[in-house]
Amino acid sequence: MRYVLFLTVLLLPVLAHADDVKVTGTLKAATVYNDRAALTLETTTQVPAGKHVVMFEGLPTGIFTDSLRVKGESQAEAILGALSHKIVNNVELTSAREAELNTQKEKLEEQKKVIEAEIQAINAKKKFLASLEAKAIETTNDEIAEFELNSTSWLEAANTLQAGMDEVLKTELAKQNQIKDINDQIAKINRDLAQVRTGSKQTLTVSLPVEMSRAANLKLSLEYQIGGAYWRPVYDARLSTETGDLELVQYGAVSQRTGEDWSNIALTLSTARPNRGATAPTLNTQWVNLWSEMKKSRGFAGGMARNEMALDRAAVSAPAALELAEEDAAYAPKEARQQVATINTGGFTAEFGIPGLISVPADGTETKVLIAPFETESKLEVHIKPQVDAKAYLVANTTIKGEAPLLPGQVSLFRDGSFVGQTQVPLLKPGKDYDLSFGIDDQIEVEHKTLKDERGEQGMFVGKTDQLVRHTVTEIQNLRNRDVNIVVGQTVPVAQNEKITLEMDKQNTTAGYTEDTENVKGLLEWAFTLKSKEKKDIKLGWTLAWPQGQNISGI
Repeated sequence: MRYVLFLTVLLLPVLAHADDVKVTGTLKAATVYNDRAALTLETTTQVPAGKHVVMFEGLPTGIFTDSLRVKGESQAEAILGALSHKIVNNVELTSAREAELNTQKEKLEEQKKVIEAEIQAINAKKKFLASLEAKAIETTNDEIAEFELNSTSWLEAANTLQAGMDEVLKTELAKQNQIKDINDQIAKINRDLAQVRTGSKQTLTVSLPVEMSRAANLKLSLEYQIGGAYWRPVYDARLSTETGDLELVQYGAVSQRTGEDWSNIALTLSTARPNRGATAPTLNTQWVNLWSEMKKSRGFAGGMARNEMALDRAAVSAPAALELAEEDAAYAPKEARQQVATINTGGFTAEFGIPGLISVPADGTETKVLIAPFETESKLEVHIKPQVDAKAYLVANTTIKGEAPLLPGQVSLFRDGSFVGQTQVPLLKPGKDYDLSFGIDDQIEVEHKTLKDERGEQGMFVGKTDQLVRHTVTEIQNLRNRDVNIVVGQTVPVAQNEKITLEMDKQNTTAGYTEDTENVKGLLEWAFTLKSKEKKDIKLGWTLAWPQGQNISGI
C-alpha cells in the first residue's frame, strides 16, 4: 500500500534515544514574487522503523521560519510531527560559492609567494654576476697596465658573463609576467566575491519528528519563503513600418541573493504581492471646521495649503504607485523558436510557469526568461507637438488583447529591426490602448511659426482690459510614398479666474479639432490623413484678456 502524507498537526514526542537522520535536500522549484521567493526542497532517504528526527541541514538563515511547511510520501505508514528550527554556528563560510572563491584566492596567493621567492633568488644571482663583471673589469685593467692582456680568455669571460646575465633577465621577466597574471586572477576573484560575499558562518537546521511503521524510503518536500529574490517584467516591442504590425513580447528578469544557487529548478513567476498585507485599513473620524476659527497667519495658512495639497497628491497617486511597483525583465529575442510560459490568470493574480529547468545564480545577476508574446491590435500614427518640439514622432497606438494584463516595466523599442531606445509602460489591462513611441520620423517635415504675438489693451474708460493676441501655423509635409495618419496636439491657455477670458479666433484656426482631449483642459487635437507628398497647415489663433493693470501668470 502507498501512503501520501501532508503536514500533520500531530506533535510527536522526541525520545532521547531517537536517531537523527541528517539530510541536505535538493532545490526543485521556486515561485518568485516581487520581493521574495517560495522554494521547494526535496529529499528521499531510508528511515528505519520507529521514531526518528529528520534534520534538514545547511539551510539559509534568511528563511521566513513562519512559512516552513512539509509534506511527504512513503510506501510504509509514516506520521510527521511539528517542524522546529535552530541557528547553527559554523567555523567556515556557509556560502559554497564564496568559500570556493576564497580557496581559489588562497591558492593564487601561495603561488604568488613562491614566484616572489624565485624572483628574490634571481636578484641575488644578478648581484653575483654583476660583482663578477666588476671584478673582471678590474682584472682586465690591471692586465692592460702590465701589458699582460690575454684577449682570448678575456673575450670568453665577457661572453660567459653576458650570456649568464641575459638568461637571468629573461627568467626575471617571465616571473614578473607570472605575477601579473596571478594579480589579474586575484582581481577578478575579488570582483566575484564582491557580488556573492555574505560573510555568513551560520546556517539554519530544520528538524522533523517522524514515526515509521517499518523501514522504508521517505520522500519529503520542505517548502519555505525567503527574501533576497525578485523578478521584474521587461518587453521587446518590434514594429514593422511597412505592415504596421507590432510584436510585443514579455520576458521576466529574475535575480536572487538568497545564499544558495538555484540549479535546474522549475521556475514560476507570480504577480501576487505577499508584502502588501491582507487587512483593510482602519477609517478614523474626519473633522471639519470653519476657516475663520483657525489661525489665519500667512505662514500657517500657506503651510496648511501646501500640506493639504501634498496629502491630496499622495491620496491620488497611491493606487497608481502600487500598480507601478509591480515591475519585472527582458530577454534578447532568439532566432530559434522558443517555448512560452504557461499562464494562469485565474483569481486575482497571474502566474507564469517557465518551461524547462532554469538556473539562477546567487550573485544577484539577472537571469532572463521568456514568458509569452502579447496579442495586440495596433494603428500607426505620427504625433506632432509643435509648441514643444517641431518634430514628428512615429507612434503605435496599441490595444492589448487576451486576459493577462501588461505589467508595468521597461520596453526595448525596435523599428524595422533597429533598436531605437527604451521607455516605461504603466499597468495596461486588456482592451485598453496605449501609445508606444518609436522615435522621430524624418520623412515627415514639420515647421512651426509664430505669425502674431501682440500685447495691447481693449475697451473705453470703464472695463478696459489688457490682452494678448497670438497666431501660429504648423506646416507639415509627408515625404513618404504612402498616406500617413497625423495627430497634432496644441494647448491654449485655461483660465483659473473668471476675470480672465479666452476667445478662439475661428478665422485663424484650422477647423476639425477636438477640445479637452484625453480630459486635459485646453488640449486641442487635430487628427487627419496626409497623403503622400501632400502639405497641410494647422493654424491656431486666440485672444486672452484680463483686467487692465493686473499681472497674469502662465504666459
